[in-house]
Amino acid sequence: MCSAFAHPSRPSVYLDAAASMPIRPEAKDAVLRALEEGGNASSVHASGRRARDRIETARRDVAELVGGSAQRLLFTSGATEASALALNSAAAVVSRLIVSETEHDAVLENARHQGLPVEIWPVTPTGEADLNWLEDRLANESAGRALVCLMLANNETGVVQPVAEAARLAHARGGLIHVDAVQAAGKIAVDIEGLGADTLALSAHKLGGPQGVGALVYAPGFKPEALWSGGGQELSLRSGTENGPGIAGFGAAASASLADLEAFARQSEPRDAVEA
Repeated sequence: MCSAFAHPSRPSVYLDAAASMPIRPEAKDAVLRALEEGGNASSVHASGRRARDRIETARRDVAELVGGSAQRLLFTSGATEASALALNSAAAVVSRLIVSETEHDAVLENARHQGLPVEIWPVTPTGEADLNWLEDRLANESAGRALVCLMLANNETGVVQPVAEAARLAHARGGLIHVDAVQAAGKIAVDIEGLGADTLALSAHKLGGPQGVGALVYAPGFKPEALWSGGGQELSLRSGTENGPGIAGFGAAASASLADLEAFARQSEPRDAVEA
């Protein structure tokens, strides 16, 4: 996606949507409405209940974008925190982590901080994760249960990874899989169940929402562990007053992105021509 922006001296065209997509009008309007209406979603008076309704509506909208359940979606400050929450939770039940060598640092650095062995999973010359290598490593059951980390779409190359196949291999050996879906959500169809992901990280600003808000979506049977304690927000799994305006914008961007998937797909041919 490209957008024209006003500049003090000249017009410009923004072509860095992989880093941060320009905010969608729907998301901007939702943020402004939430700011104007105010309220703390933990309060029981009318203003608080309206704030809670905005958050729960957004939770349903973001979950729908990736085929997840609103009951298993936690709002965070972004995808980095979502991945940290997923890896920290999984580290309590696995013995090792297998991380694709092309993962974003949000995943790689959090993996390195879990105090468990980290194996770097190579990719082929085309940039796809080497499934044969993964199958061989998972077969080494003496190394223990593994958490496999594989992003869905690479933020630099655009390569779409074989996540469903990797999940099948991991689950066959009793492992788990964490998926960074940041660059994929809102651009291609994403279905957490179809992918077989145990956990999936999202970021609002990569699909036209505001910066500073993300989400962790998880599958039935996965048990998140809080990174810190506090007031009990987000089912006591992510305490701290929710970023109501940001979450409202995230929900609006998710709904708009879902409606625009076909239009986004039609951009692929001219996009590839420009790249070439």
